[in-house]
Amino acid sequence: MLSKIHIHLFAKHDSSTIFGLGRSQPDKAVEVCSDWLDRHADQTRLAERWCKLESFLIHEHDLFQLAEEERADFIEAAPLDLISNRLDELYALNKKLIDRISRSRATTTLGLVRKLQVVLALVHPDENKEVHGLIQSILRDIELT
Repeated sequence: MLSKIHIHLFAKHDSSTIFGLGRSQPDKAVEVCSDWLDRHADQTRLAERWCKLESFLIHEHDLFQLAEEERADFIEAAPLDLISNRLDELYALNKKLIDRISRSRATTTLGLVRKLQVVLALVHPDENKEVHGLIQSILRDIELT
């Protein structure tokens, strides 16, 4: 009997109803998670840009061999500070949003997916490969239903 209940709880046609998803009201989780994910994408893009610029400056101008005063005067290095400051700003904004995400209740499948995408972004694959893979698997399962 217990196995029949278990199957019924996760049956494809009832899953949204059982979890209270699919209502017509706006899903606050979608909004807050989308904001977080947009900022995270900006962080990723800026971090990649910072790495490329730093690598170029190290390779072409031996940046770390320059004295601090010389580096401060080095016009090509100025974007590194700007990028670093913006990364700090984005990090602080997203840190504040995490609490809102935790308190928000996903009322749609999309809201649930967005919350899982935030978790996936927070669990770096190099730090916890198994959990990262599990979350990816859950997201694939949701997409297939």
